[in-house]
Amino acid sequence: MTSDLGWQTKNSEDSSHSNLQLLEQLHFYKCLLDDLLALSMTLSSTNDLRDFLESALAKTRSMTKSDAGSIYLIDRSTSIHTVCFEVSQNDSQPDRSLVNFAVPLNQDSIVGYVAMTGEVLNLSDAHNLPDNARYRHHKTFDYDIEYRTRSVLAVPMFDSQKRTIGVFQLINRKSEDVSITMHNVQEITLAYSELDEKLLSAIAIQVSLYIERSQLLGQVFKQ
Repeated sequence: MTSDLGWQTKNSEDSSHSNLQLLEQLHFYKCLLDDLLALSMTLSSTNDLRDFLESALAKTRSMTKSDAGSIYLIDRSTSIHTVCFEVSQNDSQPDRSLVNFAVPLNQDSIVGYVAMTGEVLNLSDAHNLPDNARYRHHKTFDYDIEYRTRSVLAVPMFDSQKRTIGVFQLINRKSEDVSITMHNVQEITLAYSELDEKLLSAIAIQVSLYIERSQLLGQVFKQ
């Protein structure tokens, strides 16, 4: 009898733990759905391109628990094509502004590589890349803003003609909601998951459609 009761108690504890995990998963997916619906509503409720990009970036960072992120657009208006920051956010460095900063459109940088190849890059540590990687993380960029980029997820954005128009990049997925420092970055940053990849790729499609629509309507960014 005692043995049976012990078995029942153990099963009861296992069942409670499983139910708790299920409830947590349901809550996560409900919040994810709410954020996606809110983003979809923003598509039709705002006419300002920069405001939309800021909102899309903020909601996507929230969904993926990203400390930072940027949306870049390709500028082909001059002989030397560039990839330009259009909006940039960083919870650990909220006062830093990277708008109007640009990098050459080539495969040397992470965003340049994604823009040139149309490939998705999911990096667990931008400072520790494979020896055969054709791209690199420019470490001086981190030093200049006193930050540490570790996990990176960058996806290309395409127009209706399948031409790359920009890159949507997320940085430093966090395990807890704290500011990232040089001392804690290894402990609290996580690699981006396959779900994060699918989510960002889907959002990037919606953002691309909005950008193209705005450009067709002749809207320009407010400087």
